[in-house]
Amino acid sequence: MSSYTLRYFDIPGLAEAPRLMLLASNSNWTEEHPEWPQEKPNQPFGRLPVLIEKCADGGPDFILCESGAIERYLARSLGFFPSDPKKAALQEQLRDQISDVRIAGTQFVTDPSDSAKEKFNKLLAKLKEVFPKALENNGSSASSQGTGLTYIDFYTYSFFKSAIANLAKRMPEYADSIIDLVSPEVANVISNVIAEPTLQSRVANDKSIFTFLA
Repeated sequence: MSSYTLRYFDIPGLAEAPRLMLLASNSNWTEEHPEWPQEKPNQPFGRLPVLIEKCADGGPDFILCESGAIERYLARSLGFFPSDPKKAALQEQLRDQISDVRIAGTQFVTDPSDSAKEKFNKLLAKLKEVFPKALENNGSSASSQGTGLTYIDFYTYSFFKSAIANLAKRMPEYADSIIDLVSPEVANVISNVIAEPTLQSRVANDKSIFTFLA
């Protein structure tokens, strides 16, 4: 069985979905928090996260960069994608739509210009429109791990954890806009992740973030 090392900062950010998948699959893994920016030149693309997979047969390490690539690789390797390739593709599509909002939100925080605000608001409105139906269509396509959670559940959770804990805190005027995305379908995903026994070491204290679920 392979073992994994995940390199990232000691924050949820872009590594939270991979962390949750590694935990939910009971994988053998560790996490490293490189000194930054001292360790920047030692990373393959000069940024984080980085996933290192050590093969049990003694073969060469498999090193993967870029958060999206890491997420998809783990989702496929650990059994968190639906077996139907069309359903899996729809999860990847929704992930990229959420990621667009995430990137626009980060850009808006660093550059609160009118154009950045307009882009962020448009993406938020579109995501609010498609999110509930997309999650509903995900249905009960349970993972092979038996947790009932799939890739898009982990990514959705990680997005809201970061957005509420960071973006809404830094820009309080957008707290309601982020929370307004939480339809009953989204709330169900968040609740299911928080309730998953294999994830308690990571999510047990997150209830303080998702106070609106009470």
